[in-house]
Amino acid sequence: MSDASPTPPAAPSPPSSADPPSAPETAARRVVRRSGQTGLYAVVGTIVVVAILVGVGYETHWYGLAPAASAKPGACPIGVTVSGAGASFLSALMSQWSTSYTAATQNKVNYNPNGAGGGITSFNNKLVNFAATDEPLTDAQTKALPGTALFLPVTGGPVAIIYNLPGFTGPLQLTGAQLADIYLGTITNWDDSSLATLNPGLPDQTIIPVVRSDAAGTSYVLTNYLSDDDATFASTVGISIQPTWPTVAAEVEEHGNSGLSTYVASTAGQYSIGYVDLADAETNNAGQIAGMQNPHGDYVVPSVKDTQSAINYWATQETFPPAAGNWSAVTFVNSPQAGDYPLATLSYFLVLQNPAIASSIDPSVAFTQVLVQFLNWVIGPGQSYASGLDYNVPPAALVTQDSGAIQTINYAGTPIPACG
Repeated sequence: MSDASPTPPAAPSPPSSADPPSAPETAARRVVRRSGQTGLYAVVGTIVVVAILVGVGYETHWYGLAPAASAKPGACPIGVTVSGAGASFLSALMSQWSTSYTAATQNKVNYNPNGAGGGITSFNNKLVNFAATDEPLTDAQTKALPGTALFLPVTGGPVAIIYNLPGFTGPLQLTGAQLADIYLGTITNWDDSSLATLNPGLPDQTIIPVVRSDAAGTSYVLTNYLSDDDATFASTVGISIQPTWPTVAAEVEEHGNSGLSTYVASTAGQYSIGYVDLADAETNNAGQIAGMQNPHGDYVVPSVKDTQSAINYWATQETFPPAAGNWSAVTFVNSPQAGDYPLATLSYFLVLQNPAIASSIDPSVAFTQVLVQFLNWVIGPGQSYASGLDYNVPPAALVTQDSGAIQTINYAGTPIPACG
């Protein structure tokens, strides 16, 4: 996709900077699905609203993106590097964001896709300015953070189920219960009768289940889906960023989405099955992506369109917490709508509301100006790159919530001056 951003429309005023309200914590893993509840409003216009937000940023400079070479008083600092680590799920998008953000601002972002768990650890150890994760933090993880942190939905997408079956024309069709049995070691051969009914012509070969060796947001999304579909899986493995998988003789562990997808697509990975972001799936496993059954009964091969529909559906049914609240119960799996892909997720940035807490990596108010500039760029112009790289934009109301939350970032109580 081209680096050029679309021509912005005429701009209204920027979103409100009001502090987000607090919300009580909950121990539930899933948000209660409330039929008929509007939750977050105006979701149908997600893409349109995000396009307007992009235009607002360019026209009013509330993203802090006036030409970086400007020498006028209050110009944004240049030549500053923001650091992040975490989910490899959004590696392709982060690469594009890094390039385009630098071109727009003369500032840089270095991102280490060391897995969601690794990113959270780096963030807790004050080694990076932000972490990225596909897993909403548990109460225990939230309490372990170095200070009050903002949870900012910045993109979304599907977790694709990939496979390597030489000679099988596919696409492979699976239910959640069947995939659970594969990862539980109950179904061990591709020509198992329970698979053959939907997939005639499967080979008489041992199934090689491939899993992530590191703490991964994709593991969280997969185990969320499988726990939702299979009671045995829920009670034995459960929902986890780093599951303890049952012992399966043929099981293989791989680090990172790229490592997992590369293995499944290789000669060594013949007759294997695994799970990755759609960008890696299409890069390494084109044509070998399974159609997964959703609650409506459809077998859906993931795409940007059917995943966006699933994300938008749940945004009309759930009441989301504020940015500094408890997100542990939020999930986007198993939309009941026809045609929706069932393994959908959002991906989040985790950033300190007061970066001065990590003073060794955030040395000044001026540096924090650039951090704020980057975050606003991501939820504004950065969203124009999502669909071309197989990612989804967050629901419009969450983009607005992000904007308000970012404006609460301060440095040891000092408001961050606007720069242009």
